[in-house]
Amino acid sequence: MKKRILLAALSILAVTGASAQEKLETPWTKAGFVGLKFTQSSFTNWASGGENALALDAQFTYQADYKYEKHLWQNRVEFNYGFNQTGDAPLKKTTDKIYLNSNYGFQIQKSLYLSAFLTYQSQFSNGYKYGSDNERTFVSRFMAPGYISAGLGITWTPAPIVTAVFTPVTWKGTFVLDDELARSGSFGVKDGNKVLNEMGANLKVELNYDIMKNVNLYSRLNLFTDYMRGKEAKNIDVSWDVQLNMTINKWLSASVSTNLVYDNDIKFAYDKKDSQGNIIGEGKCSKIQFKEVLAIGLQYNF
Repeated sequence: MKKRILLAALSILAVTGASAQEKLETPWTKAGFVGLKFTQSSFTNWASGGENALALDAQFTYQADYKYEKHLWQNRVEFNYGFNQTGDAPLKKTTDKIYLNSNYGFQIQKSLYLSAFLTYQSQFSNGYKYGSDNERTFVSRFMAPGYISAGLGITWTPAPIVTAVFTPVTWKGTFVLDDELARSGSFGVKDGNKVLNEMGANLKVELNYDIMKNVNLYSRLNLFTDYMRGKEAKNIDVSWDVQLNMTINKWLSASVSTNLVYDNDIKFAYDKKDSQGNIIGEGKCSKIQFKEVLAIGLQYNF
């Protein structure tokens, strides 16, 4: 009888200990996913016509946040690469992104932190602009451009799904580490220099919201203005990324993503015309850039 009581007591202690371990809180919150979206079509003796096509998009996203006592440390990594090919046309890149961000804050009031951040952005491979005959023009590569930003300011977390970081002291460096692109003044660099330094203010607002079960909306809006531009400081650089992820089951998902960019330093060529519509020269101006991708494929969340 005593042995049974002792065995029961030990069993209760074991279960209690296991439950305590399960309930043990950690200062880290981690989440991420790996996705592979693809489409493919093939035609053989197809009377209605058509071209063979292949498109592939791979994505890796990981978020790791640390919160303990007065310390807040937020980290995010995004890698994305995609391409397509139609008929006999060459392989063309559709998506290419490297994004790394780290933000540390020390709490001074509820939901308010003194903070510092560091962000790096670039791409993996060469980028080309294609003409009507698939003639390509080299326009970008790894670290051409590359962006590094660092700033001091405040972080506000009014809700678990929202983070706003305002840094009135922010350095933004635009790197064009390619001689040809630097000489042409690509991405705002001047006189063949390979770095454009800007000092200004930056505001970043992030939303990470589960609309319903298996449906997540992530939005990141980044605004930057350069104090050194004088009257041109009113020109605000805008970068707004939105991704809607819809999980179908453990392995399948659908997503819609949009990217909106405006940078006054990035110029696009256009034809100048007179009142009669005749081309009289070439000019350059800034434009709003926009990209949208709808994809269905494999995705593993962890």
